[in-house]
Amino acid sequence: MDELYIAIERTRKGQPAIWVGGGATSNRFSAQFVLRGGKLAPAVFLKTSGHRCNSEQALVPLKEGDIVVGVSGMQPATPENPVIGVHGWRVSKFEQDDRGNYIAITEYTSINLEDIPSSVWEGCNVYHNRDARYFVADE
Repeated sequence: MDELYIAIERTRKGQPAIWVGGGATSNRFSAQFVLRGGKLAPAVFLKTSGHRCNSEQALVPLKEGDIVVGVSGMQPATPENPVIGVHGWRVSKFEQDDRGNYIAITEYTSINLEDIPSSVWEGCNVYHNRDARYFVADE
C-alpha cells in the first residue's frame, strides 16, 4: 500500500487539522475536503476573506480514519464529467517530524465520484469561490 506523509496544522486546542476549500476558474476546478464516515467533516474555523478558489478556506480537525480527498478537472464539475481526477488518502496516524512539524501518515484509498457530496460539486462550480461552507459539514 502506498503511504503519503501530509504536512498538517494544529488548531488552537492542539488538534491535528488540515485546510479545505476549492472553486472554479474560467475552465477548471479543484477542491480539497475531508470525509468522515462518508460525510463531510465539520470545520473549527472558516475564513471570510482571502484568496479565491484555494484549498485554505476552512480548517478541519483530522481524526484517524478520516479520508482527505482531492478532486480537480475541467469544467463542469459533475460526477458524469470524464475529465476529472480524484484521489483519497485515509489517515492512519499522526507523528511529529525531526523539525517539530506535525504530519499525518496516510494510505491511498479509492474514491467513487458518486460518493462525493453534492455540496462539493456545487462549490467546485462557483467561479472564484470564497465560501468554504460547500466543503464542510453544517453544524
